[in-house]
Amino acid sequence: MAATNGANGANGANGHHANGNGTSIIPVPATSLLASFVATASPSQLTPELRLKVKEVLLDYIGVTVGAHQHAESTAPIYEAILALQGGPVPNAPSACTVLGMGAPHFLPQYAGLMNATLGHSMDFDDTYAPGTLHAGVTAISASLAQAELLGENASTDLFILAVAVSYEITCRLGRELGYEAYSRGMHNTSTAGVFGAVAAIAVLRGLSKETIEMAWGLAGSKAAGSMQYLDNGSWNKRLHPGFAVHDAFMCINLAVAGVIGASRIIEGKMGFLHAYSPNPDKDLHRLTAGLGTEWEFLRSSLKPFSACRMTHAFIEIAGDMHSARSKAGRVRPDDIKEVRLTMSPSNFLLVGDPTPNKIHPTNAIDAQFSAYYQVANALRYGADTGMEAYQKLDDAEIAAVSEKISVSTDSSITAFGARLHISWADGSNEKKDQPFPLGEEQHPYTKDRVEAKFRSLAAPVYGEEKSKWIVDMVDRLEDLTVAELLQELQ
Repeated sequence: MAATNGANGANGANGHHANGNGTSIIPVPATSLLASFVATASPSQLTPELRLKVKEVLLDYIGVTVGAHQHAESTAPIYEAILALQGGPVPNAPSACTVLGMGAPHFLPQYAGLMNATLGHSMDFDDTYAPGTLHAGVTAISASLAQAELLGENASTDLFILAVAVSYEITCRLGRELGYEAYSRGMHNTSTAGVFGAVAAIAVLRGLSKETIEMAWGLAGSKAAGSMQYLDNGSWNKRLHPGFAVHDAFMCINLAVAGVIGASRIIEGKMGFLHAYSPNPDKDLHRLTAGLGTEWEFLRSSLKPFSACRMTHAFIEIAGDMHSARSKAGRVRPDDIKEVRLTMSPSNFLLVGDPTPNKIHPTNAIDAQFSAYYQVANALRYGADTGMEAYQKLDDAEIAAVSEKISVSTDSSITAFGARLHISWADGSNEKKDQPFPLGEEQHPYTKDRVEAKFRSLAAPVYGEEKSKWIVDMVDRLEDLTVAELLQELQ
């Protein structure tokens, strides 16, 4: 198949329509098609399934965002820095917006979006989309909340729900084409794709035209960022990535509305987003744009039961089950374990399996969240459901002793977030278990009662038990409220 221009000529994406004799001659106008989807989105597209999914991810988002007040040491310095950047609180400004759990509105919308998205990602507890290896909710919901609050009565709750859904869809579809391969180039899909989704959220709520959206995305192509170098020292860059994306989405939208010209064909162009940000050889512009508005890819997003990189979750679950079975006869100790062998997909090895000192013996929470060694050792020793307390044990000698007994290998037959764990016990017995899908994926679902329990555990220290229950009820009946009423309760 001959490539003439666009993404296929640059990066191997299948991005051309075929003519009658099968020759590919017309590149798929991906940017235009995606922008048209955003510009023409209507609440009439909101099926009961879409509404239910948005409510599920919204409740989870609220919990993980306010949970960062208690559990993320980065929250206070980031808050102080952003507040100083905008010149202090602006409580009386018409454009003042809410940062969840931080009182009455006192941030400009771009900074409220930055703060909420950063807080929502700070514990690595936010929802994930496996095919794109990213977190779409922190950008989608943060941008939607800030823009809806800015519009006030002009933003209906249905329009807010639609904005969240469309934003998720754009981010997830772009992330799917970037694939795991983007990480080998040092790019964080959550923010690189997330800035396009955040633009989409704002555009839906403002009712912007296709042409304006294309220009805003063209500008966003120069703002898409997120370096994976944070893995070197467990830096807080990662937590800020989606916050930067939402902030920059507001900037790009306002520039485009003012008439500033952005790059054309930013998604599929020869020097565009997909080519620049991922070496994935299987990018497919047909797949990227197929079924827009009728086939919602983001419905495959899953909630996280553990505050750790999603690539470790299946291992945590297996190890936790083994802990539960063994601990009935007494506590599991390092001397009970002879050897632990983990097997994962090759694409996950770099992020969570590479036997570097900061993964085998992490000294900060981010390194621990991205360490299969630490997560498995903690789950074998203390169980899977230790929550954020897991990161209070970074100097635990017994976790360190178990980590020394763990080795990691790869197997290309294991896909996505699948896991295989083989343990040899000191008594001579052996156990081996495969877990193809971590808890929370559609093939291994996270039940509603567990969703609400997770929310309450994170929200109650900020809002109290009774108010947390009330927020669950408010999200359940979201269509009966205004966005302003919801945000009033989330201050």
